[in-house]
Parts: sequence; C-alpha cells; structure tokens
Amino acid sequence: MQTRWTVRGSSARNFKSGLSLWLILWLVVMKPAGVAPCPRLCVCYPTPMTVSCQSQNLTIVPAGVPYDSQRVFLQNNRITELRADSFGFETQVLWLYGNNITWIEAGAFSNLRVLEELDLGDNPSLRHLEGGAFRGLEKLQSLHMHRCKLAALPHDLFHKLYSLQFLYLQENQLHFLQDDLFSDLVNLTHLFLHGNRIRALSENVFRGLVNLDRLLLHDNRIRQVNRRAFRDLGRLTILYLFNNSLAELPGQTMKDVQGIQFLRLNGNPWSCGCEARPLWEWFREARISSSELVCTSPSQRRGQDLRFLRELDFALCPLPDPGSLTGTTTTTFSTKTRWWFSKNKPASSSKALYQKNTETVKAFPFAAIKPQFLPKTPAESFPSKYELSEDEAALPKLDPEEYWANYGNEDSSIRCFDLECPPGYDNPAFSSSSSLPITPSIPHLLSLLIVAFSLQFLFR
Repeated sequence: MQTRWTVRGSSARNFKSGLSLWLILWLVVMKPAGVAPCPRLCVCYPTPMTVSCQSQNLTIVPAGVPYDSQRVFLQNNRITELRADSFGFETQVLWLYGNNITWIEAGAFSNLRVLEELDLGDNPSLRHLEGGAFRGLEKLQSLHMHRCKLAALPHDLFHKLYSLQFLYLQENQLHFLQDDLFSDLVNLTHLFLHGNRIRALSENVFRGLVNLDRLLLHDNRIRQVNRRAFRDLGRLTILYLFNNSLAELPGQTMKDVQGIQFLRLNGNPWSCGCEARPLWEWFREARISSSELVCTSPSQRRGQDLRFLRELDFALCPLPDPGSLTGTTTTTFSTKTRWWFSKNKPASSSKALYQKNTETVKAFPFAAIKPQFLPKTPAESFPSKYELSEDEAALPKLDPEEYWANYGNEDSSIRCFDLECPPGYDNPAFSSSSSLPITPSIPHLLSLLIVAFSLQFLFR
C-alpha cells in the first residue's frame, strides 16, 4: 500500500512540472496581443503605442522599436547620422530634435510611409541636406528644421511633399532660395523663414504656394523683392518683412496679396522719394492697418511715416508706365497734381535732381516738359536716391490724424486741375479748410437762360 502511494505522489509531481513547463512555453511563444518588447533604455506606452528614448545619450537610432509604434521620441540624444536602414518601423510622429545629426542619407525616411510629423530642429551640426533626404514622405504634414545652420537647400528637397502644411526653416544660415524650391507644396499654409541671411526674393521663389496663409521673412537681409515674387500668394493673410534692408517695394508686389490682414514692414530703411509712390498708392487702395514705415531718405522726409504722405508730395514724380514690365516711367501726371506746375514753377535758384534707382526705373524722359520746368543740381548734392527741392519740401504736410480722418479725400479742396487756372485764382488748394463760394459769371448765366428758352420752345 505504501508503494502504491509513493508512485502516485511521484506521478503527480511530474504532471505539475510538465504543466508548468508548458505554461512557460505558451507565455513565451503565444504572448498576449498588444504586448511588444521595448528597446533598451527606452520606455514604452500603449494606446497609442509610444516609444520614448529621449535624453539617453544614444548615438544611433535604437534597434527593436516595435513596428506598429505610432510615436517615437528620440530627442536630446547624441545621434550623428540617419541612414536608409535606421528606421525599421512605421510611425506617424518622429522627434529627432536636439541631437548632433550631421548627415542624412538620401531615402533615410523612405520606410516611414505614414509619417505625418518630423522634427529635426536644433541640430546645429546639420549644415547640408541631400536632395532625396525626404523621399517617400508623401503624407508628411509638418517638417521642423529650425536652428540647424543650413546654408543652402537642394532644388528637389521638397519634391512630392504634397501633404506638407507647416514648414519651419527659421534661424538657419540660408543666403539664397532657389526658384521653384516650394513648387510642390501646394497645401502649405505656414512658411517660417525668419532669422536667416536671405538677400533677395526672385520672381519664382514662392511659385506654387497657392494656399499659403502666413509668410514670415523678418530678421533677414532682404534688399530686393521682385515685382512678381508674391504672384501665387493670393490667400496670404500674414506677411512679416520687418527688420530687413528694404528701401522700396514695387507696387505690383503688394497688389498680388490683396487678402493680407497683418502686415509688418517696420525696421527697414525706407526711401520716400518717387520710388515710394507705388507702395504709398497701394496703402491708399488697400486701406490696411500696418506697422509704421519710417522714412530714412531724402533728408527732408527723414522720420516721417511713408503711409501719411499725400499726393502733393509726389507732384514732381513721373508716374510708372502700367504696361511696362521693366519699370520704365512716362511723363503722364495725374490731374490732381498738374496744376502744381503752372503755379509753382521751380525757380532756377532752387535746384534738385532726381537720381532714379536703375533696378526700378530704366528711363526718365522729360521731353514733353519744357526745360525750365526741370529742376537741376550737381550730382554730389544728393544721396543714393535723391534730395527734395525747396519747392517740393515746401508742399504741405499731412499728419496721421488728418490722414485717417480724410482717407481717400485729401485733395477734395482742389478746384482747379488745369495747367492754366482762371485769372485771380488764389491757390486755395493748400488749405483743407477753405470753402469759398463760387459765384457764376454773367456769360454762364446767359447760357443757362438761352438753354431754358430753347427747351420751353421745343416742348410747347
């Protein structure tokens, strides 16, 4: 009997040992759904699947990141290179900012087909990018490359990034933007380029950005803007160009962004001579509230706000030819300023000469105007633009309060527009408060009586 219980007890222990072994094997091989290994030095969170490996002094992208990870955080490490085999997983959000990335191989992100946000900012050693660096990211919506010391961008860097909406390129060292660089970014709404070293905006630099809502270009070194640089930006509402080196803007440039709502142009050395007239006219038509535009030249207008000048300040300026693509001028003057020449012919003692910017004005034909009407002065008496003559400087000024109170009706008091005004005209145009009664002349009354009798005779 004792032997029988001994055998039975041994069989029970063997059965329990075998059951435990099978349970362990099942747990290893048939692990519960949703449980995945987490890379070393990382922390993983479910729902949504997140792998956080930040601030671990990693030098390479860690292996073993679950393929179905939706968010992967690798910021603030010491990763130096991104290769085509660096990412063996499919994720929607990838943060790599604050590393030491110096090189990104073409196609490095090609396996990340569903990636929507990529942050490569704050990598100060990233000075160069290959053309195919972002190949395959056709679902990317947000790309961060701020503070990377990028000096240039390949022409095909953003090729086929049709879904991109936010592009952060601020605080790099960009000197130049190639034509059609952004042409595939048809859905881009925010473009941040401030804090670079850009010097000029060419005709096709923003071509294709038909849905752009805000464009930040402040704190650059922009000196020249092509008259058609903004031609595709019809939906732009925010434009920042402050703290640059702009002295003037072509009139057509701003006409292409009629939907603008917030405009900042302060912190530029504006020249408020004849070259400022197109921008001044745009402000009159757009009637937009913007930052101040302080004039730095000519000397008589230094410190004034370009927006608060009036048409009389441009009385001696030729109007640009609207059909010209090169910016040449004609001698056609508006009816509101023609009278000025007949009543205020520049005397020979008050000398001034207009030196036009060759980039905007190719010709200054005054053949249709008599020589005595042309002011002259030695070339050494004016700065890079021109100085005002005494007659032009004597024109009445308009303060901001009067400007906004009488917007669009500044010259309502002018009653004589012809070159030769009637005798006795006392030139009341310079006084906005003058409202002298107009007494009809005797020939005028006789004409009215004749017309009245004629009508009565016809309708009897």
